Amino acid sequence: MFSVLPDAVLAISGDITFYVNRVDLVSNGSYARWVKEFQALHPQAKVRVEGIADYEANMPKRFDARNYGDVMLVPRDMPKQTFPKYFVPLNDLNLANQIYFAANWEYEGKQYAYTQGVIAEGLVYNKKIFADASITKLPATITEFYAAAEKIKSMGITPIALNVGAAWPLQQWDKSVMALSGDGNYYASMFNDMEPFKIGKPYAKSLSIAHKIFSSGYSENDFVNNNWESSKQQFIKNKVAMFYLGNWVIPQLIESGANSRDIGFIPFPLDDSGKSKAVLNFDWAMAVSRYSKHPETAKAWIEFVITKSNFADVAGFIPTQTSRISNMPQLAEYMSYEPEMIQAAAESNDFIRLANIAGMDFMSGNYIRNILLSPDFNGSMEYWNKRWRRAKSHLNNSH
Repeated sequence: MFSVLPDAVLAISGDITFYVNRVDLVSNGSYARWVKEFQALHPQAKVRVEGIADYEANMPKRFDARNYGDVMLVPRDMPKQTFPKYFVPLNDLNLANQIYFAANWEYEGKQYAYTQGVIAEGLVYNKKIFADASITKLPATITEFYAAAEKIKSMGITPIALNVGAAWPLQQWDKSVMALSGDGNYYASMFNDMEPFKIGKPYAKSLSIAHKIFSSGYSENDFVNNNWESSKQQFIKNKVAMFYLGNWVIPQLIESGANSRDIGFIPFPLDDSGKSKAVLNFDWAMAVSRYSKHPETAKAWIEFVITKSNFADVAGFIPTQTSRISNMPQLAEYMSYEPEMIQAAAESNDFIRLANIAGMDFMSGNYIRNILLSPDFNGSMEYWNKRWRRAKSHLNNSH
């Protein structure tokens, strides 16, 4: 007797290619397992996953050549109005009410991409070092954080790795303004501010914390070379006590040799209010090419990654689907602080353009490194206010 497959299953057929940034998850076999699980559900489909090193730099030329696969990650600087040119809408998956950041890649009512994972920003700390330093109460205020850093420094251990040489980890201080302002859409109001770096405002507060850490010798000595990979080893060897990063770094530390039991994770106490704030951020978003020959299969793959695979757990994310709970004990510790949850909004094209004109490499860290290296913090803030005003004037005149 022949079995009749439902039309929906029959539609999920054909070969698709998925371009990803997580080369590590390709090489360690994780994606091969997920592909196997997907193909067991949809035996008529075949998925090929290709890892692209330095994804942001290497994908634009693929877009230009229409050679960007069936499912891919949306470049961060791609203007929303170009989405219909490259992608198909995902509204018919009916996931919008079930996931975080559903509207972030929306244009004219159509959702073109969904994030592959959600990130909580916070303080990753080495429990062994904290115990050796007799720090029994974890810092709940910025004053307590500085006191803990001073104590750890006196032991000959680096309190916190800022990774100034690598630069990109300094993007955390761009993100902190959302927690300090209590506004996930802070960059929208910053766009209209003629003095966003004025002392007392969120950006100056955020950067002043980074500057104090650096100038007080609480961070690593080498601020020239890219020591990102070695900083993880220093943490494992109990020579670095903390990172200020997203929870995605925790699985990387474990994979590099750290014992999960030795890693803690709490909201970063950015002020002296004693109230915890958690910035929830989005990772890269998955989209379906409008040139895909098998768009239904491509959409089914995105739905599988978000709702059925354990991608988020393996990659170190909070699951995109709000009903799914992370299995990371560190996230349970983080959430035990009952922080105010602040969902980061996507930056507008106008804001990114304004930041670029000002010479502020937003979320890339080089301009922050220059601020850290300057002995005159207040002068740096005046300098950036001038650059921002000049860029704003240029943008206004170009319209």
